[in-house]
Amino acid sequence: MIRQQETVSDPDFQSYSGWIELHNRENNPVDVSGWVVGFRRASNSTAVEYSVQDLQYHLLPEGTTISPRGYLLLWASGQQHAGEAIHLPFVLPLEGGKIGLYGPETAEMPIVDTLAYRAADVAYDISLGRMDFGWGHRGFLIPMNNPTPGEANRLTPLTLIESHSLNVSDPSGLAVDHTGRYFWTISDDPGGSIYKIDLQGNIVDELPVGGDDMEGITQHPRNRSLFVAEERLRQIVQFDTLGNEIARYQVDVEVRRQNDGLEGITIDPTTEHIFVVNEKNPRVLLELDVLRGFDRQEIRRTYMDLGAPEDARGFDLSGLFYDETDEVLWLVSDEARAVFVLDRTGRPLAAFDAGQPDLEGVALIRSEDRIYLVSDELQTLFVYEYPQPLIRLPATE
Repeated sequence: MIRQQETVSDPDFQSYSGWIELHNRENNPVDVSGWVVGFRRASNSTAVEYSVQDLQYHLLPEGTTISPRGYLLLWASGQQHAGEAIHLPFVLPLEGGKIGLYGPETAEMPIVDTLAYRAADVAYDISLGRMDFGWGHRGFLIPMNNPTPGEANRLTPLTLIESHSLNVSDPSGLAVDHTGRYFWTISDDPGGSIYKIDLQGNIVDELPVGGDDMEGITQHPRNRSLFVAEERLRQIVQFDTLGNEIARYQVDVEVRRQNDGLEGITIDPTTEHIFVVNEKNPRVLLELDVLRGFDRQEIRRTYMDLGAPEDARGFDLSGLFYDETDEVLWLVSDEARAVFVLDRTGRPLAAFDAGQPDLEGVALIRSEDRIYLVSDELQTLFVYEYPQPLIRLPATE
């Protein structure tokens, strides 16, 4: 936590300082006496590795232990005080910086963990926390809308309103029809179709396009074209609303496995740029300009590892929706069972627990304050309340 107004005050000065929280993931206590917590202010460097040089640092006092599966809160108050809590002699500045946890000086300060943040990552009462989504690695760095000092990091749950069964085999992807009264979804079975459904999940129309491995769908709100992401072919396929193919666009993504390809797709109607995500290995968000005949197809490529190794499990990119009202992207991850709000560069702004398996499509109807998620495994359309207010970090430049 870098910047807070009312989450929790420290027990010594009753001030709302920033804090750093350490978690012991082992079943035995860990003695961190003499371990070093270091900080370095942001520079023009984009590297996240640490060196001992230019660090402000603090040795944890003798007798400091973290209980089994427990937590230790360190207050970045800039105070030298040996009271009830442990205070660090530096503060966490809003302009950004790098935090490091090191082993004891006697062991030449081996790096235990590091974390870097930017000014754009800072908003009041939002904490940056690691979550492994049950996979046991060091975790992905996620903005926590409701920080939980002294407890396990967790996402704010979305409120489920209702659910509707879908008579679609392996439904994947979800897009709002240009009328706002229907959705488009697809079957990712070989030879699958495109389906138009109502808001209760009833099939209104089927377009038997014979897809290869379709995973995502979106509709241009003005010309009404449908764009489908073909996972294994690495293609975006454009159809009219009768199911006639208009064009194909190849997407340049190198993957390790054929089944780790394109998943979610959406369109910004103002710029006509298409956003598409590659599921994993690598996790990539692409912004493409393919509709206006320009030579330069790729506008931006963002790798979405969120501070974890590329091959870390628990977070994949499964579905995508562009919210024109707030100019943000909504991303669903079936491995994390969660939805994430991103700016168009892929920076996470907020995250929410959806609590359902195999989610592969997301769409919003803002006039009704509703979020819709589709589950492949359950063949179900889930309806959630839109979170009010949507907590967002400052906009990037």
